[in-house]
Amino acid sequence: MNIRVLLLFLIVAGCQNRPSAPLVKPSSGNINTVTVVIPDLLWESEVGDAVRSAFAYPAEGLPQQEPFFDLKQMPPEVFTGFARSSRSILWVGFGDEVIIRVDKNAYASPQQMAVLSAPDTTTLVEMILSQSPPIIAAFKKGEVFERQRRTQKSPLKHNALQQRFGIDLTLPSAYQVFKEGEKTVWFQREIRKGHVNVLVYELPRKTKLNFDQPLQDIIKIRDSVGKAFVPGRLSGGHLITEAIYEPYVYTTSFDDVAAIETRGTWEVKGDFMAGPFLQYLLDDKENNRYLVMEGFVFAPSVAKRDYVFETEAIMRSLTQSKKP
Repeated sequence: MNIRVLLLFLIVAGCQNRPSAPLVKPSSGNINTVTVVIPDLLWESEVGDAVRSAFAYPAEGLPQQEPFFDLKQMPPEVFTGFARSSRSILWVGFGDEVIIRVDKNAYASPQQMAVLSAPDTTTLVEMILSQSPPIIAAFKKGEVFERQRRTQKSPLKHNALQQRFGIDLTLPSAYQVFKEGEKTVWFQREIRKGHVNVLVYELPRKTKLNFDQPLQDIIKIRDSVGKAFVPGRLSGGHLITEAIYEPYVYTTSFDDVAAIETRGTWEVKGDFMAGPFLQYLLDDKENNRYLVMEGFVFAPSVAKRDYVFETEAIMRSLTQSKKP
């Protein structure tokens, strides 16, 4: 009995002497929301105006104005407890010296906290405006990862893309294969006032496409695919690129594959249906093709930013193997 007591004592003592690992709680918060830690007086000044201008400007390609990020402001004195678990945090204030840094997982995980501090208003405003692009890129990367992490909890099980294109996308289980063609797959999920769509297709490399100035070619490709594969509700109607607002076009990449990113609005020819779209066209030289992925949303009278972002996270989940 004494030996058992001695062993128990040694085990307890060993546990007490062992350095404890810091407990980091999981981060939380709505998708595309940034907690801005800034004094109330600064928030109502030109400093706050600079933050709103840099981080809550209208998101591109939407039919109505919606902010790029939703900003949740709180003064430093209440930035305690659960408030510190926010996934994306922007700390702005005055200090004796200029400070520009991004802390990872300071209070929760995954978490990114950008800290901007300066001794005067002019310098602080300039810092906010000049440093916002890399901070936004870091925040957005974290939000894409979070959206994908949530999708992984209940993904759609399918092999339609692997069979046709040798790729895979991770979609939420709420989606279903809506329509299939020889070189096209259309996924859709219904929402309360419409539907969210992901369209994947491939084009031969002989397709006319000027990568340096691709907009007109992109529009022709979209409209021809829409006519062939995405009909409207009325006879003769089909998906086209809205002509009134010119789409935004950028170069991007998926791993080492060059791609064109296009954001804009679509409409149905001869009907009153319209909404935003996001398209990625990949220059898939290895498989001698252009691979196209597009998300488009029909959600009249409701906000659409997060639906488009959902399709972006889906398309950014692309994994590619050799085409079977």
